[in-house]
Amino acid sequence: MAGRGAAPEGGLGQAVAKVLPRGGVAALRPEGLLLLRGPEALAAPEELPDEVVIGWAYDTATFESAPSGYDRLILGLLEAGFRPVAERAGLPAPVAGHEAAPPFRVVRARRDGYRIRSYRSGDEPAILELFRDSFGSDLSLERWAWKYHHNPRGGPRISLAFAPDGELACQYCAYPVRWRGLPPTSPADSHQVGDTMTRRSARAVGRGPTSLLARAARHFCLVNCKGRVAFNYGFNTGNIQRFSNRFLGVRQVEEAPYRELPPDAPLSRNARLGARYELRRIVERCGVDAEFDALFGRVSDRYGLLVERSSEYLRWRYLECPAGGPELIAAYRRGRLVAWAAATRLPDRVEWGDALVDPAERRAVRALLAEMRSPGLPVTGWFSDRPRWLSKELDALGLVRRPEPQGLVTGLAPFVRGDAVSLMRKGYYTKGDSDLF
Repeated sequence: MAGRGAAPEGGLGQAVAKVLPRGGVAALRPEGLLLLRGPEALAAPEELPDEVVIGWAYDTATFESAPSGYDRLILGLLEAGFRPVAERAGLPAPVAGHEAAPPFRVVRARRDGYRIRSYRSGDEPAILELFRDSFGSDLSLERWAWKYHHNPRGGPRISLAFAPDGELACQYCAYPVRWRGLPPTSPADSHQVGDTMTRRSARAVGRGPTSLLARAARHFCLVNCKGRVAFNYGFNTGNIQRFSNRFLGVRQVEEAPYRELPPDAPLSRNARLGARYELRRIVERCGVDAEFDALFGRVSDRYGLLVERSSEYLRWRYLECPAGGPELIAAYRRGRLVAWAAATRLPDRVEWGDALVDPAERRAVRALLAEMRSPGLPVTGWFSDRPRWLSKELDALGLVRRPEPQGLVTGLAPFVRGDAVSLMRKGYYTKGDSDLF
């Protein structure tokens, strides 16, 4: 949509003409035609008529900070129950002998009563009920609180759409994740987007950019992302993938990097296990100590862009996960931590969700893999092709690249880092970096 930063399309008259409803200005009530400048806020949006056309112009005195004024205008409309149905950007016609006037934007919005707002304490029962309606399964309050309230990077970061009768109809949300390997001028945080959902009975409300999911996503990004995080990322397929690409600014990185070790595959003959490594299963929070931070500090530069796997993060992500979280297995050599892996044992497979390995001790990968295997079950996981040295080790151990069973694709929406897609294509990530493990 042009209102989201697209190049100007023409003069004010042309832009207004493109957003007017059928019948032109005569179809609007006079109080529905407004003009705001720079940091001005939308006054009393509740008192506006049901259809409005609002122009917004940069104030030359506050040009550097003015763009957030349009963001506040859109937030005010979304929170008051309006949906923006047409937006245009433009430049006023030049006047001889005068400096070029700053750009403007024009939005037409129509009230339909669906209000978008950020999460408030007490919304939890409605969110859990919406999850059940959307996915046909239950999400426990304990797991919800672990993911969104207890995340060490903060939260909850959630935008919710409520129907005119007050029923929760849609959610767009994410949890923050800190990355290592971004340029020093960039925010270190990004968002892992997940648990986006729309009530079955509300999926026909709006279309494309005016749908409830698009409106909730826009609200979320204006409140939590723009100018604040490097990028958002997630993993999806099918209709939601196409929707995200077209309306939410999501760009495809690659197919999810799925690998599988067949149940009858022998481990590589040229990698002896022996007694080289001491393996420990970590079950207590105190077991993830300063050694895990030291390992990450030693090896992170060999991985490129990756999620910061600090001890604080690992305790939250794997040991504090409710309802039987993944197993954390650590490999030590001569008393020093050199590698660890996270895995979940399921009835039909062992899911290898995460790992961090000292490249000088890459044989520890085989030791960890042998420890997590179960007779008769394949081992599956996501491991990007980067870093190359680790990818080659997985190849040598027999983990075969296969299409991801659900057709999942890695997607990313850049914010502060416009080059985030190219950075991710050089980085390291696993299924543990998603909310699917």
